[in-house]
Amino acid sequence: MLKDVTSIRVVAYFPCQLSAETGSRGDVPPLWTAIDGLADLALQPYGQRLLDELLGSMPRPTMEISGGPEILRAAGEEIEAALLPITDAGAWQVVSARVSVWNVDCGLLCITYQLPDGIVSGDDVVAEVAPPVQRMVPAVTRILRAALPSPVGADEVFVLWANTTFAVRVDPDCEPARRRAIAEELTPDGVDCTPDGARDGVLRVGSHTTAVVSDFGARPAQLLSRLTGVHHVCWAAALRYDAVLSAELSQIDPGRADVSMSALEEQAKRILTGYHRIRLFRLGYSSVEAHLDAAGGTVWNALEQQWKFRLVLTTLDERLDFVRTLHQQLVGRLQDRRSRLLNELVLAFTFLNIFAIVLAALTFVALPSLDVGLLASMIGLVMLLVNLSAYLAFRRRINDPSRNSGV
Repeated sequence: MLKDVTSIRVVAYFPCQLSAETGSRGDVPPLWTAIDGLADLALQPYGQRLLDELLGSMPRPTMEISGGPEILRAAGEEIEAALLPITDAGAWQVVSARVSVWNVDCGLLCITYQLPDGIVSGDDVVAEVAPPVQRMVPAVTRILRAALPSPVGADEVFVLWANTTFAVRVDPDCEPARRRAIAEELTPDGVDCTPDGARDGVLRVGSHTTAVVSDFGARPAQLLSRLTGVHHVCWAAALRYDAVLSAELSQIDPGRADVSMSALEEQAKRILTGYHRIRLFRLGYSSVEAHLDAAGGTVWNALEQQWKFRLVLTTLDERLDFVRTLHQQLVGRLQDRRSRLLNELVLAFTFLNIFAIVLAALTFVALPSLDVGLLASMIGLVMLLVNLSAYLAFRRRINDPSRNSGV
């Protein structure tokens, strides 16, 4: 039982991967709103010109559709029962819902629920909330496939996981120590990330996040929910790009001898496109922390450390370098093979030219005491044998692995 708690809300996050074409076009579909700002990030108080310059360099939503329970209706149908849970404590009420498309090939659905008052008197709030949220995933997938503007491959839109942020409202005169105890009870595996000087909130980050505030609209609660959503999207993007690189690695077989240059060129185009998108994502993510305000930086670092996101990024970088290096080695190997073939052709034509020159010279030289035709034939035959022997000797030398490293 949570003493001193007057109300609890839970924000359910459902990050999803999108097809590469989703939201890539410039036009905004009906009912959607284009986003030209960085409101999801707690940036320092920059001027508008600097904010406009940062717009294209950070992970951010490009368009959204938000509102109330009506957002949860797929293709005009009724809201699925899984999205309106009824637990022992009572029915959950939808406060707001937001679907956003981000510039990192991922999307995010956030649903804010008002939990029933009876849940406060329960023994374990997290244990009562987590199962219904996990059961929402199939219904959320159907909603996103119906709502997201995916021009092709709607089946490529799928939800990766579900996670939560608890917003706990307490009386304004609740002591800070008691607020920290409530946050620790809801997130026992986390760490305190309350910004210095925050007087109206205690924040905690673990496998899920918790904000204990006296007002749901307080800045600490909004800060935690927004930055948690950004990290969910970044995690989804990192896993998407890692899957793309893994697929490319599965198509690279260093032992294959029948690979063609055209196939390698096509793969090089895909790798270059992927490299460009992944490096933009990595540079954008790395630039966020430097531009956050003090409170945002505290929460950002806590999320990054508790969720071990740096390890994910390191793995992504290593896989990207490995794909590029392996592909370059295969291209170099194929080019060496083509160079050997070209050398053989040059040698063949060189010796044939020598043979033709000698034969022509013998034919047009007048030798009265000898049969010119017979002599030319004999010398021509000898020269042909000499040319063939020299050509085979040079060919063995060119194809000798010990003389052609890297092949």
